[in-house]
Amino acid sequence: MNKVYALIGPPAAGKSSILHELAQYAIPEMVSHTTRKPRPGEEHGIHYYFVSKDDFQKTELIERVEYSGNFYGLSKAEVLDKVKLYPVSLVAVEMQGLTQLKKLLANRLESIFLMADYDTIITRMLDRGDADALINRRIEYAKSTGEFDQWQTANYVVKSTGSLEIVVRQVLAITGNVTLPDKSV
Repeated sequence: MNKVYALIGPPAAGKSSILHELAQYAIPEMVSHTTRKPRPGEEHGIHYYFVSKDDFQKTELIERVEYSGNFYGLSKAEVLDKVKLYPVSLVAVEMQGLTQLKKLLANRLESIFLMADYDTIITRMLDRGDADALINRRIEYAKSTGEFDQWQTANYVVKSTGSLEIVVRQVLAITGNVTLPDKSV
């Protein structure tokens, strides 16, 4: 049975970094839609599906979030396509998305909570250049939506405060993908 592993947790817990690292292990990531403009180096269909607000509104989404005036969402078609094609796939979602994925996928879905403390989260946000006001908004939003408490309902909990390599290895073990690529090639 093909499975989806949802990475959940507070902002800057490492969800995007982990997904990026896992791409080298041929584990596909579900790609979300967004109405924001691509950042340097981002490609349509790989990092996001960059769409207009009209196209976004017409897409059947299982998760819909707004940050800083831009919309983000995971389409039902993307989820069903990945589940059909791949034995294991990954997605980063918020609580609303996790709830909808559970309804859609039932026992094909397992969640991995990435646990990070406030100091680690704030340091990561500062390191990526986030403004203080944005950091405060994201932390308050995460508190109000329960992003720090999702570990209580997750299938797995992985501490995400140290080495990215260790966290990636733990996620690989959880997904059953323990064959490591030869990085010397």
